[in-house]
Amino acid sequence: MNMQDPWMFGWTQLLTIIGFAITIAIAFGGFRTFDGWKREKLEERRIDIAFEALTLAYQAQGVFDTIRNPGSFGYETEGMPRWAGESEENYNYRKTYYVILKRIDDNKEFFMQAWKLQPRFMAMFGPENEQLFKTLHMARIDVAIAAQMLMRRDDSPYTEEKGKRRMRMEADIWSGVAVAHGTDDFPDGDRVQNKLDEFKNGIIKVCRPVVDRGFKTNDKPWGP
Repeated sequence: MNMQDPWMFGWTQLLTIIGFAITIAIAFGGFRTFDGWKREKLEERRIDIAFEALTLAYQAQGVFDTIRNPGSFGYETEGMPRWAGESEENYNYRKTYYVILKRIDDNKEFFMQAWKLQPRFMAMFGPENEQLFKTLHMARIDVAIAAQMLMRRDDSPYTEEKGKRRMRMEADIWSGVAVAHGTDDFPDGDRVQNKLDEFKNGIIKVCRPVVDRGFKTNDKPWGP
C-alpha cells in the first residue's frame, strides 16, 4: 500500500494561499493605480476648465470695450431694417443705438461660450459660482435693454427725471460716460463695468490658484 506523503496536503494548501495573496496584492495595487489615474484625470479636467474660465474672464473686457465703443462705422448700420411707416429722420436716429445691438450679435459666440462653460464650471467648482456667470449675463442685458429703449424716441416734454434716465442708459451703452460725468451723477460709477470687474475678479480668485499649481515654470507659478 502506497502511503500518501503527509506533507503533500500542507504544501498544496500553502501554495494556494500564497497564490491568493499574490492575486489580492496585484488587485489591490491595480485598484490603487486606477484610483490615482482617476484623480489625475479629474485634476487635468479641473485645470482645463479653470484655464478656459480665466481666458473667458480676460476676454470679456475686450468684448465689452468693442460693444460699448462710442465710435462707429457706416458699415455697421448697413442692412438695418426699417420700421413700418418710419420716417428717414427716425431711421437715421436709430442707427446710433442699432450699432450696439449689432455688436452684441457679432459677439454671440463669446456669450454662447460663457453659457456652455457655466454648467461645467459649476459642476467642478461648486454651484455657488453660478452668480459669477449671472453677473456677466446681466452686464450684457443692461447694455442691450438700454440700447433698445434709446432706439425708441421719447418726444414727451423734458423733465429732470427723464434726462437722468436717458443719461443712465447712455452710460450703460457707452464706455466712459459715467466716469466723464463723475460721482455726482453716477455715485455707483459705471454699473456695466462694475459687473465685468466682479465677474473677472471672481473667476481669478477661484481659478488662478488651480492654474498656477498645474502649470509651473522653473518651479514657480505663473502670474504675480
